[in-house]
Amino acid sequence: MLVGTEHGVQKQGVRNEIQIAHTVSRTIGDREFIIPLRLTNFDAPFLIAHAQYIDFKRSWADGLAELMTTLEDAESVSRKRDSVSETMDYWKQVHLRHSQSLTPTPESLVTNWLSIEQLPETLYLYDFDGPITHGHAQRKMNSAPWPMVSFRRGFLAFCPIHDLQDHFEPNLPLKIVDRIATNAFLDKAWPDQRIERFDARNQFADLLRRAMELTLRGRMLSSYEMVGGQLAWWGALGTVPPQQIAFSWGSGLTGRRQIIGYSKTRRLRWHYGITPKPRVFPFPHVRFVNRVLFTEDGRTPLDNPERMHRLRRSFTKSWRNAKWRGMLLAFLHWLSDDDTRLVVPVGSETAFSLRLPPVTVDAPVSIVRGDDAEEEPDSEDDLSTEDDHLIDFDELDDPEGPMDPDDDNDHHGEDTAQGDDCGE
Repeated sequence: MLVGTEHGVQKQGVRNEIQIAHTVSRTIGDREFIIPLRLTNFDAPFLIAHAQYIDFKRSWADGLAELMTTLEDAESVSRKRDSVSETMDYWKQVHLRHSQSLTPTPESLVTNWLSIEQLPETLYLYDFDGPITHGHAQRKMNSAPWPMVSFRRGFLAFCPIHDLQDHFEPNLPLKIVDRIATNAFLDKAWPDQRIERFDARNQFADLLRRAMELTLRGRMLSSYEMVGGQLAWWGALGTVPPQQIAFSWGSGLTGRRQIIGYSKTRRLRWHYGITPKPRVFPFPHVRFVNRVLFTEDGRTPLDNPERMHRLRRSFTKSWRNAKWRGMLLAFLHWLSDDDTRLVVPVGSETAFSLRLPPVTVDAPVSIVRGDDAEEEPDSEDDLSTEDDHLIDFDELDDPEGPMDPDDDNDHHGEDTAQGDDCGE
């Protein structure tokens, strides 16, 4: 079966698999061997242009019913495949070439989620006490020392009024229109202000994202705008340590990683970075998306986005989950000053507190990693590490929570790491 999407069918790996499947189809004389599933509109590659797709775009339920019927009707065809087991074995070998075995031994896995263990107590709704010039008021909000999001004529913020009035100056006097407990805002939204639950979660996530960015900027990290407008925060030469950063938390999370390095082959410096993405579902947390950027001088990102993209794909293609997670742990260790909390201020006396290390989950199975397992060596430009096995934790779907229009549902890529979220 081919899961068809506009971008998916353009990938070379997918086209290679279509070619293999087409060869099998001709060998066994089954023109309907390839079953395309249409998730979005796509231009069918030439080799499957004749195939009738099953439509999942219109209805998943109808698509699944049609797929089950098609597979039942194709049962008789499976007998023909017995005579071409050699071809099928070849196909299986291609797909399992880099596979590893599973064992029913439980394993703890490290995610890229930081749980929020402390929330600000109160959310305030502010307005201006008198007539305003909208452009001037907006500029002052954009440059405020604490995070806020525009709402109607005013804004929402976690900080009390005495943290803001000096910034807005006498010509923009403030007043508190209403206030609500943060937990109540997340659980029940704000009916008195006609804020629905979906909007409440989006506003909460936006406030925390802005607070994170202010904190990262306060650590002298630089920002780089990725495709879609997301900001990657990274350390220039002289900001983050050039040597390996040792990290050590409980539960065996011990290792060391560089988060900045130099490629002699490419004559470029690489810089590890992150994009924070606050979420409410299934519990309040911040997800850190991995990034990697390149500079010539250690301070100025390459000004050619296409070259930056090509470098990300080629330079990090052999980086595995352990390496990405190790860099994340080293980065968080540096960012938190070796603490078990990452404090994100939202006012002079109030803050979010994120728990370190990241959330771990217990999997009922683990991967067999034998001594003879095939492994690609580290890049010559990157030092070895003692990291434990750390993997990505896919984001769960929240039917009511904030949806990021720039997400490609992660493993997207082109600007997420490993595709920036998991190692491009």
